[in-house]
Amino acid sequence: MLTLNINTSDNEIIELSLERRGVIIKKKKIKAHRSQAEKLLPAIEKMMLGAKIELKLIKKIKVENRGSSFTSLRIGVLTANALAYALGIPVETFVSDKENIKRINNFNIVIPKYDRDPDIKIKKMKIFKNKILLTLFLLSLFFIPFVSRAETSALANRLSGKIILQVEKNGEAYYVNPLDLKGYYLGRPNDAFNIMRHFGLGVSNSDVNNFIKNGARANLSGRILLQVEDKGQAYYVNPENNRLYYLGRPADAFNIMRNLGLGISNTNLGQISLQALVINNGEAPSIEPGQKTVRFNFRYKNKDYYLDQIFRDDLYNSYKKSNKSLQYSSSNPPSNPRESYYEIFLTLKNGDDSIDNLVAGLKKIAASEGFNDNELVEFAMALVQFIPYDNTKTSASPQNFPYETLYKNSGVCSDKAFLAHSLLNGLGYGATIFDYPNDNHSAVAVACSGQSSYNSGFCFIETTNYFPVGVFPTGLSSGQARVGDVNWSEIFSGSSLGVVEIYNKTVGRLFTGMSSITSQVSAISDMNASIKNKKLELDSIVAQLSVLRAELDALLVKIDEYQATGDTSNYNISVNEYNTKVSNYNNVLNNYQLKAESYNNDISLFNKMVKDFYQN
Repeated sequence: MLTLNINTSDNEIIELSLERRGVIIKKKKIKAHRSQAEKLLPAIEKMMLGAKIELKLIKKIKVENRGSSFTSLRIGVLTANALAYALGIPVETFVSDKENIKRINNFNIVIPKYDRDPDIKIKKMKIFKNKILLTLFLLSLFFIPFVSRAETSALANRLSGKIILQVEKNGEAYYVNPLDLKGYYLGRPNDAFNIMRHFGLGVSNSDVNNFIKNGARANLSGRILLQVEDKGQAYYVNPENNRLYYLGRPADAFNIMRNLGLGISNTNLGQISLQALVINNGEAPSIEPGQKTVRFNFRYKNKDYYLDQIFRDDLYNSYKKSNKSLQYSSSNPPSNPRESYYEIFLTLKNGDDSIDNLVAGLKKIAASEGFNDNELVEFAMALVQFIPYDNTKTSASPQNFPYETLYKNSGVCSDKAFLAHSLLNGLGYGATIFDYPNDNHSAVAVACSGQSSYNSGFCFIETTNYFPVGVFPTGLSSGQARVGDVNWSEIFSGSSLGVVEIYNKTVGRLFTGMSSITSQVSAISDMNASIKNKKLELDSIVAQLSVLRAELDALLVKIDEYQATGDTSNYNISVNEYNTKVSNYNNVLNNYQLKAESYNNDISLFNKMVKDFYQN
């Protein structure tokens, strides 16, 4: 258990230390001649940063509560009480002193014990000055804003390449991959060994020998290196010193987790995108001349997957050279030229079993994961959504057949919509194409029951980025769908994309998972509204505290004047009034802290709900 020790009994210095299981692991002594109030909290923060330990990992605070320096002793005791209350942990004295520990509102507080009686007429005012400063510190401690992407990115950058341990739970280990700054769950030692090798970067024998001797280059910090010119030996580059650690066996991965892991709080862990990487069992599929293997990396339910598939060069070239224009006689035009044109790309050539193979591979993974039929549809669409967008194509570029999109592992909206349409049909579901001529955008839709898009009997599916079934993007950027400021009440309306045209309907099974998705959106929307209301309430209390503080400051001016003129009668009357107002101030602050805690919990939950919903 980690304990923070605070000693301000001497008004010349501050003594701090961190203790684990009775052993001092960090000490700090600061000169602070009558300046403990200004220096104590920054000194604690600096010591914690130096020890690379978060404040929330402290499980107990011990404070010196005996001494003759009235003001400095009380500063340390008040700070210890306030921090312990804020962190929800016990506070104790250095020497057992039950007489000077009181329980208030189910929380123990330490009472200072002075070696001599204080001068109440002078010091009484100073006591509460310090108390106000401390409570204002707590006000900032409890009020936490929404977690921004910038803050999340900054934390992930600081942890890049490190092994982090969820110490407030069961010690679960994650590897923060430097390439995408996501935390990958390491699981058991054997899983950790396989996953860490999965992210390996090939390096030469000479590089490995040089790195073992001198340390790896800075740009390799936190990476896993594979000695590809030998037997594929793996090494972990410790980001603390860029030294190499050998990953010969699962036990080596376990030792790295145990010895190099960095403890992290649940709150900070929640700011990092966590993944559980699925490693396919068995060897990679063997290929013959004229074939290529494509790996499709995608994510579903915030878990990473990949699927390997073999493609033929000759079939790809055949599709590439195919006629991609609609030709017809002016005397006998098709009833719907757009639909006839799209049908060209939805028709597979003889010998093209790519969709069947894709369906079989997806079903195999889905069965191992225990997915139901609706989840299988979402899982399959996630594969399409995570195929990279082809930014090299222009409006003059021809559209791709599904085989081309799979072979190249890239495509634009229409390419991916054709692929998704074919894949839904391969799974046995009805499908259609949604076109948005105003934005030059295409999407797919699955036949669905219950709530459907535009009351069409089909539910919209965006293909250029991940979105849940039925959920429309807030806008487009360079052809790709984006999430901006979400209006949760309009998320299923499609108003952001303008007029829709519907083509190439097919009949098949119905997707029945919309009720689950609408329930998620309703819960997020309700939480968002609750947060806004609580923020207004907190702002009102902050304004009230500001008024109360101004009244206290004005009263202190009078007290100083009475003290300077020797007006003892008015001085004592004003001190009593001051103490009463401080009591009122602290009551309001306590109310603020309770409401702020509820607000912060709601924000954490809201951020997680949105993160899980959009998989970001």
